Formats: sequence, structure tokens, C-alpha cells
Amino acid sequence: MEWSQNEKQVWSSIEKWEQEYFTYVPTDFNRTYEKTFDDAFNRISPKIRDKVLQTIDNLLFHLHSIILNSQFQQDTKQRVLLAAQSMNKEVEVWEDVQDCKIEQLRYIAQHQVAKHRLLSFAQGGLSGAGGILFLGIDIPASIAAHLRSIQVLALSYGYSINQPYETMLSLKLFHAATLPKQHQQEAWEQLMSEVLDQEINPYFFESDELVADSQWMRHLVGLIGKGMVLFMLRKRLIQGIPLMGMVYGATANYQLSRQITDFANQFYQKRWLLEKHN
Repeated sequence: MEWSQNEKQVWSSIEKWEQEYFTYVPTDFNRTYEKTFDDAFNRISPKIRDKVLQTIDNLLFHLHSIILNSQFQQDTKQRVLLAAQSMNKEVEVWEDVQDCKIEQLRYIAQHQVAKHRLLSFAQGGLSGAGGILFLGIDIPASIAAHLRSIQVLALSYGYSINQPYETMLSLKLFHAATLPKQHQQEAWEQLMSEVLDQEINPYFFESDELVADSQWMRHLVGLIGKGMVLFMLRKRLIQGIPLMGMVYGATANYQLSRQITDFANQFYQKRWLLEKHN
């Protein structure tokens, strides 16, 4: 099948993004932090370490399932379908969404992503407001928001997130997008190789791979560190308002949300193009 001009432009933009995003030059601080973290993590008993990782992995899977089965997800699917129908008269049912043009799917995705970034920004601001309740739920709320944004992007490109394969793929995508920068390219290439595997059955898919591995734990430690900073800033009041904490929380959440949604958006665009023309 011939590539349209818009598809060629999108493919070129993805290649440019890959070249820029995966260029990683570690600083001395990055090297020192990585070595210190690995040494500290390896000192933990392997039995305890594996148990902790398995527990966190199970919690992530259950959190993902709760979001997946929520009414919000069904409403998002309906909104995507309605948006596709408004731009393409040939779209009648959900299975027709992938028949839209790439520029139409990108528009739907960007519209959905913008709302999620705003929600993530607001959630970070609330966490920075200093309330113990908001600080206590900051980490699960942040992870839930990012998992949900990836699910929404999958739906925006016509992928039914309820299929077992799509469920696991979205979790792996979250894992890849939140890995330390030096490990993301390898995870990206593994994901792209996996989606082109024609032998995978989307309805009967099992995986023993952990999302919460030793490399991903740095992301969790980063979230804990953010919470500690917010806790320390909660008493830095400006006219009775913890403005510094709110600004820090909102900015940190927005930047992380932008990183994850950009990563996932590029992935689903490239996947759609590869599957269409292969």
C-alpha cells in the first residue's frame, strides 16, 4: 500500500523524535547516582528484593485493571468513536476507528492527551497544597493518572485495551516510558519488535515479565523523593498558601506526564503505520 504524504511526514517526525529522544549523554552525577542506587539495591537480600518487586508488580496490575474496568474508560471509548465518526463518515462501529487517516487519529489523541496533562498538573498542585491526605495518595494517584493516559492513547488509535495482549502491552509501555533514560531505547526496540510478531494471539496472551524491576525502581524512588520535597515545602507559606509546594508539585507532575504521553503517542503512531503498511 502506498504511503500518503501525511503518513510520510508523520514517519519522518517519529524518526526525528527517536534520534533526539534516545540520545543520552550521562553526567558525572548520573553515573554516581546509578552506581550508588545499584549498590544499595543489590545489598538487599535477593529473597526480600524479589518479594518486594513481585508485590509492587501485582499492585500495578490491579491498579491498571481497576482503571480498565471503570466507567471512565467506557466513556473515553465512546468519545473517541464519536470524534472519529465526526471526521470520517465511513466509521460506524468501534472496529472502524483504525480506518481513519493518521492525521485524524493524531488529532483525537492530542485532544485526549491535553486533558490528561491538565488533570496531572492539577493533581500535582493539590499534592503540593500540603494536606496529609493528598500527600498520602500522591504516588498511587500519579501512577494511576499515567496508566490511564496510556490507555486513552491506545483507544485514540483504535486499539481495544480490554484485550489481554493490549492490557499487558500498555503496562510494558508505561514501564518503558518511566525507565531511566539510558535503558529506554532498548525497551522501545523490544516493544516495536513485539507488536510486529504475527504469532501473538491478542486474546490469549501471557507474560511472566515484571513491570517493577530493579531498573524501574528508580522511578518509584523518584516519586518518593518528590513526596518528601512536597512534605518539606508544605510549611513554606506565602500569604498563608503553600505556593512553592503547589508550583513544584504541579510542574513535576506535568513534566512527567508530558514525557510519558509523548513516549506513548510516538509508539502508537509508529505501530499504526507499521501494521497498516506491513
